[in-house]
Amino acid sequence: MGHTATVVVSSLNEGSSLPRTVQSCLETIRTPSVEILIADDHSEDNSVEEVRRLFPEVLVAAHDRRRGVSPTKDLGGRRASGDVLVFLDGHCKPEPGAIDRLIENVARLDGRAIMTPAVCALDTATWQNQHQQVGHGYRLELLGFSCGWLAPDSLRPRGEFYESPALIGCALAISRTLYDELLGFDTGMKEWGVEDLDFGLKAWLMGSMVLNDPKALVGHRFRRAFDNYTVGAVHPLANQLRMARKHFTESVWLEWLSTRQRAYQAWPELWSDASRALAQEADSLERERAYLLDRRMRDEYWYAEYFNLRWPCREA
Repeated sequence: MGHTATVVVSSLNEGSSLPRTVQSCLETIRTPSVEILIADDHSEDNSVEEVRRLFPEVLVAAHDRRRGVSPTKDLGGRRASGDVLVFLDGHCKPEPGAIDRLIENVARLDGRAIMTPAVCALDTATWQNQHQQVGHGYRLELLGFSCGWLAPDSLRPRGEFYESPALIGCALAISRTLYDELLGFDTGMKEWGVEDLDFGLKAWLMGSMVLNDPKALVGHRFRRAFDNYTVGAVHPLANQLRMARKHFTESVWLEWLSTRQRAYQAWPELWSDASRALAQEADSLERERAYLLDRRMRDEYWYAEYFNLRWPCREA
């Protein structure tokens, strides 16, 4: 018999934060039949081993080599048995009842929305959530994929929740059915970058929603630099290229590509390397693009108009 939900904790060299994240989940979740699964991107510290030692009931799915954030999250999603999938980063502290609310919300909305919590900063030294600043919605500009937090009063209410234009991947809940319908996190996106923005945009264009529950609070460690693994410049750009190609109709894609290439004129080698990385996954890219464009209920013009973006605009 399947579990009600699976908490998928993605990790890569998380150190002491990983077992603390697991402990926080165990201490704050009251919903029965919830399993916890670590999705690990080939960690080289002993964080996963420590979780196995302290919490033998916790499941682990691990890559045999580093694949990247998006393939790792998808590995966890595919191995999970829950009807609801709750994705957390390996450095999060949910407040009591937060995960339960997200699971309940998914069920109440018949699994047709991605639910996100309010997010505050987590001090990993003291393992205390900092409540002075709390993020709710997230924005996304389609031309350059710039993103950032939105104040609650700038979000469109939907019942007791708020519509979020974009998704931040540190904490979210989604039904298994919708996850599969959206094809999961994109395994063609390597290393790090935009997999959460891509996933949220997929949801909106495919006729679903990204909603924020301000009463569910999860702490997350925010960092100014990567201190537990390296991130190069090539794959984040290649992931942006992949995201744009998947979601934009041909004319919008060509305009986006031309504009972005001009922005990288000072770094021609980086642009060339990212283009080559994109081409290496061309088959999976075009398959997913065809799937999305054939089935989506909204297009990028709708998204821009609905969330008051300047680009792209339909010609009058």
